[in-house]
Amino acid sequence: MIADDLRASTRGRSRNGNIRLFHSLDGSISQKLAQVVDELGGAVRLVTAAPFWDDGTAIDSLCSALGLQEVFVHTHEGGSVEGNIGSNWPADTVSTVHPVRLDVMHEKKPRRLHAKIFEVICKRGRVLLSGSVNATAAALDSNRNVEACVARIQHERRTRWKFSASHPPELWPLPNEEEEDSEVVGILRAILDGDRITGQVLTPQMSGVVSIFQLTTEGAAGLGKTTLGADASFSLRAPGLEVQSWKGSRLVLQVRSTDDRRAEGFVSVAAFAEITRRAGAVAPRLLAILAGTETPADVAAIMSWFHEDPRRLTGAMPMRISGGGDEEEEDDRPARTIPVAELNSSYAVAAPISAGSETGVGASWRRFMDHVLSAFREKRGPFGRTSSGREGEDDNDNDDDDDGDVDGASDSKSIDPAVERSLETFDKLLELLLSPSNAPRHALIAFDLTQYICERLQPDFGIAKGWLERLVNVLAHEATPIDRREDVAAAILVLLACSDAPSDARNARARLLRLGYSVSGEAPSQERAQGFQSVLIQTIAWAEVWEQLRMVRTFPEQIRSYLLALKTGQPSTGYSDLPAAAPEEWPVLQDALTSPDVRDRILVFDKWPNSCPLHHMTFPTIEISKLRTVGVATAKNCCRRILVYPGG
Repeated sequence: MIADDLRASTRGRSRNGNIRLFHSLDGSISQKLAQVVDELGGAVRLVTAAPFWDDGTAIDSLCSALGLQEVFVHTHEGGSVEGNIGSNWPADTVSTVHPVRLDVMHEKKPRRLHAKIFEVICKRGRVLLSGSVNATAAALDSNRNVEACVARIQHERRTRWKFSASHPPELWPLPNEEEEDSEVVGILRAILDGDRITGQVLTPQMSGVVSIFQLTTEGAAGLGKTTLGADASFSLRAPGLEVQSWKGSRLVLQVRSTDDRRAEGFVSVAAFAEITRRAGAVAPRLLAILAGTETPADVAAIMSWFHEDPRRLTGAMPMRISGGGDEEEEDDRPARTIPVAELNSSYAVAAPISAGSETGVGASWRRFMDHVLSAFREKRGPFGRTSSGREGEDDNDNDDDDDGDVDGASDSKSIDPAVERSLETFDKLLELLLSPSNAPRHALIAFDLTQYICERLQPDFGIAKGWLERLVNVLAHEATPIDRREDVAAAILVLLACSDAPSDARNARARLLRLGYSVSGEAPSQERAQGFQSVLIQTIAWAEVWEQLRMVRTFPEQIRSYLLALKTGQPSTGYSDLPAAAPEEWPVLQDALTSPDVRDRILVFDKWPNSCPLHHMTFPTIEISKLRTVGVATAKNCCRRILVYPGG
């Protein structure tokens, strides 16, 4: 993949072949180096520096491939980095090894050698090889390690490394080869795109059915089995891994064959670069929300980002102005000439950023935003109140200090200024989301964000209550999905539980009925409104609140009970609040229950009336208000009949 990326970066540019990328996936690096050396007339001298060597087998093979009998090996003044994959010197070679000190490796403060470099002086030039390749058979031969390096080809011999004679270093013992080989794990590459992992085993050779595991700190978790393709490729569904990656987890995959060969590698997320590019500066803050490490400053920035364009909340793809391009398909429609004076924004065509983005990048972006919104629904508790705003960073109070504050000032923790900014920004966002044009699409998202803000930022009681009142008023009139009705119902109960107005129980019941939530069953779970409850103090117990809602009746319910009694001639207690709510009209309504003649004075509407159906006169404003709130009014400006509207 690195080779592909490098090729792509130079595509379209002139090249002379003087810089080449070698890797060991399609053959040994020593043979590739030998081929380049042959193109330059053959080798004259080999100089190398590396921290790790085998017993000399690899350097002998390289010398043989280059047609040389000797090699000059750098001994570093600062020594070599330590490891367990080889020795620090080729101690048992057939070729003659000359220890030297390279001038180009000289340092005023010598560090340990970690570089791997080879210089081959040729008859018609020079080759420099650098990269990951140590001077071991595992690195230079084929079907062993996965290695990559860059070969720089120079077509003149005037430049070459200079060195002086040196001495071999103190020899490290070679590790046990059998023990090392038994623990060798190969390499794979894999990409996660949505719920599907695709990849390829690079080494060792595998075929047939394999088991796929995710390696975590708790061990290997099985993801399933699949059959490798002819090129050792594999594909497997892995639901849930993408959200793990967004939350900051590194995904490591392991493939095991039936004969216990293994390969491991990191999983790259296909859409990560594109999503972070689209999110721009707010991307790290969104990732912090997913990981649960956000600060109040992160919240303020994200709320401002949503306020700039609420479409981001639904995962809408950014649009661009579409222009012509060589890659676009030709249009068979006749050309149209547009005068310059008539050009305006109406001629700008909104088009997806790239072809196929609706099912590729577009789908990934929507999934990412779904994960972000899901994170806002998680229970996380309030932020700390220190200046950093980071959770768990509490001030260190001195319990032994009994002096107190001489002025009697509060010693509570200071409030992070970002909290206030977040609350102000969110208030603007909430107003925008609950506007008539946005509410049908964003009301439930506004509900989740408000509950998150209440739990995390702990706004004042009055502010939180005002937000919740606006929310339930809007949501009671919107088509709320069945699986979210309990959430909204719980919020309605929270609002009632912190209220002392007698009429609020009737209003709350009306909201529940409009919501479509059954008031005859169990109360909604308090956990559905935990965020609101964290700042809205209840004055009534949850069970008592629910019992109030079950006992009270809305005016539309009472009007319908009255009309049933009027129809059957059997008075009931189902409209006990009407006498007090409609004192002017009640005497007529009461007489109508027993006197058929009085019933002619009552007009019942099955839909909202705009005017008197007999005299076609618009009702007085105050009567319209009574009809809307109670369902009973009087046509005072014409026939003075009693108007009854049970609601729609």
